[in-house]
Amino acid sequence: MTRGDVLEVDSARRPRRAVTPELITTLVLPVALVAMIIVFAVSSATFFTIDNLFVVLRQSAVLGVAAIGATIILISGRLDISQGALIAASGIVCVSLAQAGLHPLIAIAGAILLGAVLGLVNGVLTEITRIPGFISTLAVALIVRGAAQVWTSGQSIAAPVTEGFDLLSWVGTGSIGPIPVAVILVAILYVVAWFVMRKTTWGLRSYAIGSSGRASRVAGLRVNLHAIQVFVVAGALSAAAGVLLAGRLGSGAASNGQGAEFDIFAAVVLGGTSLFGGRGSIPRTALGIVFLATLSNGLVILNVSSYWQGIATGTVLLLALAIDRWRARDEE
Repeated sequence: MTRGDVLEVDSARRPRRAVTPELITTLVLPVALVAMIIVFAVSSATFFTIDNLFVVLRQSAVLGVAAIGATIILISGRLDISQGALIAASGIVCVSLAQAGLHPLIAIAGAILLGAVLGLVNGVLTEITRIPGFISTLAVALIVRGAAQVWTSGQSIAAPVTEGFDLLSWVGTGSIGPIPVAVILVAILYVVAWFVMRKTTWGLRSYAIGSSGRASRVAGLRVNLHAIQVFVVAGALSAAAGVLLAGRLGSGAASNGQGAEFDIFAAVVLGGTSLFGGRGSIPRTALGIVFLATLSNGLVILNVSSYWQGIATGTVLLLALAIDRWRARDEE
């Protein structure tokens, strides 16, 4: 009997469990979201309304864009915690370029280019110098936010009241009919991201290097180069989130996006993306973002202290991490 036969027999003898980590990951988030909506709807008459639904979606738009990049990063087996700093810096650059009289599209492009360049820095530090991603992206985040503080002298930069910035303001706060523009843009980005990750070679390679970098190298993939590309895409998406936030607030500030990386990380992991790479879903990340936005919105409507909101988010993150670790052990 060969080793393969032994493993097959062992697998056949192993009892099948009715409840598995995979099943929990698939069901727990939508079930919890529905249950939470019911609780908040019963507790407050203003929660379950169309107007409040659009408020939740608009509030989730900024983190939702950055979360796409974070999902791709984790799927590729990497880690990036610089999103909050990139959101702040890109917003400042966008507003500053608009103040200089440049066309709003140029201001937006300049901000996104900055995010891509900083993503490139993250990628080079992680893949070429071999500095662990947690350390390298933390260092970049500290440098970028510090530079933003120096550039603005710690003050908020108000957006110019011009026809040019009206376009940016419209992106951040405007609506097409009853639907916020930001929500439409985010929905388009999620559809594109889903297609890229599931239907293109580039997306499949991201899953491959996250599952096994060594096997990917043996298969001829340029793992380091692809990982750097992933960091660049994530940086550009964080910058796009910063543009949305600047448009919504009408200003740029070094304090914008403070702590956003933790909410983004919580939503992505809550959506089932594995910390160990090779597994993740763009649509489920969207569900994770909506879950956290709904939780925050409901607690605000019920006048719950912001301190408790942090406790709730942290608890949700711990549960998501525990399930992810359980699933990883189950697959060993």
